[in-house]
Amino acid sequence: MAVRSVLPLLLGIFLAASPLLPTCAARSHSLRSPHHARHAHGTSPNLVNGTLPWGSEPQLLEKRAGEKYVFMHHIVGSGYPYTPTDWENDLREIAAKGVDAIALNIGSADWQRTQVQAAFDAAKRINTPVKLFYSFDFTEMPCDLGDIVSRINTFAGYPNQFKVGGRTFVSSYAGDCLGNGGWASLKAQTGNAYVMPFIWGLEGQFGNWNALDSWYCWGCAYPQGNYDKNTDDDKFYMSQLGSRYATTVSAWQFTHFSYKNWYLRGDNWLLNNRWEQLMSMRNDLTFVEMLTWNDFGEANYFGPIRGAQPSGTYWADNFPHTAWFDMSEYYIRAFKSGSYPAITKDVIYYWSKPHPAGAIASGDSIGRGSGFDWAMDNLWAVAFATSPAQVTLKLGGSSKTFDVPAGVSKLTIPASPGRITVQMVRNGQTVINETPGGFEYVQNPVRYNLNAYVGSAIGAANLVTTTTTSTTSTTSTTSTTSTSTTSTTTSTTATTTTSSTSTTTAPTATTTTVSGSTWTFQGCFEDRSDQRILDGLFTSAGSNTVSQCLASCASAGFAYGGVEYGRECFCGASPRAGAAVKPATDCAMPCAGNSAELCGSGNRLGLYSRPPSTSTTTTSTAAPTTTSVGGATWTYRGCFVDPGDKRVLYDGGFTSVLTNTIPQCLSTCLSKGYAFAGVEYGRECYCGTEVRAGAQSSAEGQCSQACAGDCECLFSDELGFELIAFFSSESALWRRE
Repeated sequence: MAVRSVLPLLLGIFLAASPLLPTCAARSHSLRSPHHARHAHGTSPNLVNGTLPWGSEPQLLEKRAGEKYVFMHHIVGSGYPYTPTDWENDLREIAAKGVDAIALNIGSADWQRTQVQAAFDAAKRINTPVKLFYSFDFTEMPCDLGDIVSRINTFAGYPNQFKVGGRTFVSSYAGDCLGNGGWASLKAQTGNAYVMPFIWGLEGQFGNWNALDSWYCWGCAYPQGNYDKNTDDDKFYMSQLGSRYATTVSAWQFTHFSYKNWYLRGDNWLLNNRWEQLMSMRNDLTFVEMLTWNDFGEANYFGPIRGAQPSGTYWADNFPHTAWFDMSEYYIRAFKSGSYPAITKDVIYYWSKPHPAGAIASGDSIGRGSGFDWAMDNLWAVAFATSPAQVTLKLGGSSKTFDVPAGVSKLTIPASPGRITVQMVRNGQTVINETPGGFEYVQNPVRYNLNAYVGSAIGAANLVTTTTTSTTSTTSTTSTTSTSTTSTTTSTTATTTTSSTSTTTAPTATTTTVSGSTWTFQGCFEDRSDQRILDGLFTSAGSNTVSQCLASCASAGFAYGGVEYGRECFCGASPRAGAAVKPATDCAMPCAGNSAELCGSGNRLGLYSRPPSTSTTTTSTAAPTTTSVGGATWTYRGCFVDPGDKRVLYDGGFTSVLTNTIPQCLSTCLSKGYAFAGVEYGRECYCGTEVRAGAQSSAEGQCSQACAGDCECLFSDELGFELIAFFSSESALWRRE
C-alpha cells in the first residue's frame, strides 16, 4: 500500500531561545513481568466455553461464530512529526489488508490529542473503511475520569469511530486505577460505551469487575520463556472469561536500552504459528489485536519506519517489517471469514537477525539483554506456492533446496555470514530469484541487534499464463539443522478449494488516451511496500482499471500513474529514483475491474506518464530574498528534500490548517521562539531550533504548491518564496536573522 517516504515542505529557518520539547514517542509497552499477564507455563485448566455472568448486554457477543474483528495497535506517541498525509497513508495501508479498526494508544502529552484529531479527520477525509478507537495508556497518563469521558464523547459521533452494537468502543493499556466503579461511571457518561481494557493482576478476580465488557491479553502474543508459543495462557483466561476473552498476535520483540534490554522468542515462525492458533480458537474469539503498527523501540512493528523513534533506537533503521504485514493479510482474511483464501501468487517471505545471538559486540556498552540465548541462528522463510515447486534458501555459505507443495510451507536453514538469496523454480522455469542488497549477516557485530530483517520476493511467471484447477491450500513445515542433512516435513490441509482458468499476456500498448490526456506506458517496475515508486495518491478498488486509475491521477493533478496487484492505483508527481525495471511480462495480472486489461502484479507496478500540465497558473522561482514578519527579518534559504522519517525541521512541531500562508507560518514559529520555519504541502507549517544535519537541497521549481490560505501571497515579489510542488519531496527553508 502507498508508503509516503517524503513530503513537500517550504521551511523558514530561525533561531530559537530554549523551546520546550515534547515527551515524544519514546515509550513502548513492556511485555515483561508484571505487564504480560501470564500464568504458570504448562498448566491445563478446565475450559469454560460459556459466557460468565458479568459485563453488560451479553447478547451482543454471545454468538461467537458471528462476525470477527481484527485490530491494529498504533502508538500515537511514535507519530509526533506526523502530517495529515502520514495518517492517510497509515489508514490506507492498514485498511488494505482487511484490518477493521485501529487502537490509538495515547499518553498524556497534549500534542497527542492533536494527532488523534488528525487521525479521525484523515479517516473522514479519505472515507476509509477502517475505524478508530481510543486505547488509553494509563501507564503514561493520569486516571482523570472527566478528561477520559470528554475525549471519548468528542469522537463518538465521527463516522470512523469503531462501535459494537452501536456502542462506542474503548480500550486501554492498564486501567486498574479507575477501579470497577470508575469503568462503570465511564460507561454511564458515554452512552454505555463498550470497554475492553488490558489490566494485569485480575486473575481469579474478573467476577469483581462486572463493568468490563471484554478483556484482552497483551502478553499472550509472545512466549514468555525459551519455548514455542502455545495456547496455555489463552485457555487459562478463557476458563475465567469465557467468550469475553480477547487476545493478541505479534511477530517479534527486541529492545536494547539501558533501562530495558531483552529479547522475547520470535523464532520458529511465531507470527504464522500464532495466527494458526487463533484460527483453531476462532469459535471462542471475537477480537484479535495485532501488536503493533509502530512500536519501533521494542521492534514489534508491522508498518514502515514512519514518524519518530525513541531516542537511542538504532535497531529499526533499515530493518523493514512490512513484508510481515503483507503475509498477515492471508491470515487476517482467514480469521474473519473462517476459511483460508486461495493462493493466487507465488511469494517467499523471509527474515533473519543480523548476527549470531551469542556474538560479542565490539562497541556496545549496554551489553547483551536477557533472553538473548533464547534466539536461534537461522534464516526463516515461508513459501506461498500456487502449485508444487522447488524453493532454495541461501544465507552466506548455508544453502538448501526444498520441494514444496501448493499452499504454505515453513522453511528454515542455519545462518552463515553473507547475504540472503531466495529462489523458486517450477517445471525448470525460474519464478523467483532475489538477493536483497540491504542486509548482510555478520559474525562479529559492533552493536547488538536481535531485530529481524524481513523481506519478500514475489514471482510473476505464474501470472502470464495461469491455469488453476481444484487446488487445495496446505501448510507444511520443513527445517534443517547444522548437524543433520535430513529434513522433516509435516503437512495439514488448511483451507479451501478453488477452480478457475485464466490467460493473460504482458502489456503491449505504448500509449492510451484518458479524459483528453495521452499517457505513455513507461514499463514494469519493482514496487516494494517500503519503497513505493509513486508516493502521492493511492486507492484500492474492485473496479480498478488502467483508465480509471489514470483518470484519478489526472484529476488530482499528477503526471504519473501506475497500476498494481489488479486492484491498486498509485499516483505521483515523479517516480522514485533508482526503481528497478522488470520484464513487461511481470506486469501481467488482470485488472480487478476489467480482465481484458493488465494491472501490474504483486510488487510490480505498470507505470504510465503524461506530458506536464499546460495550466497557465503562474509560479514563482524568485531568487532567495528576505521578508519582515512580526518585526523579525527572515531570509529564504532554498528548497529542500524533507523525508517523512527524517524531517528537516524536527524539534518544533507542526500545524496543518486551510488558512496557511507564509507570513502566518513564520509568525507562528516566531511566537514560539523558534529560529527556523517552513511551509509544506500547501497547508503545513513546521518550526525548529535547527536544520537536520545532512538536509538535501533540491531544485527551486520543486517547491511549487500554492499556500492553502492565500494563493495570492505566492506571487508577492517582496516575500520571494516558492510555490510548493503537490506531493513533491521538497521543502523550502527560511531563517530568522
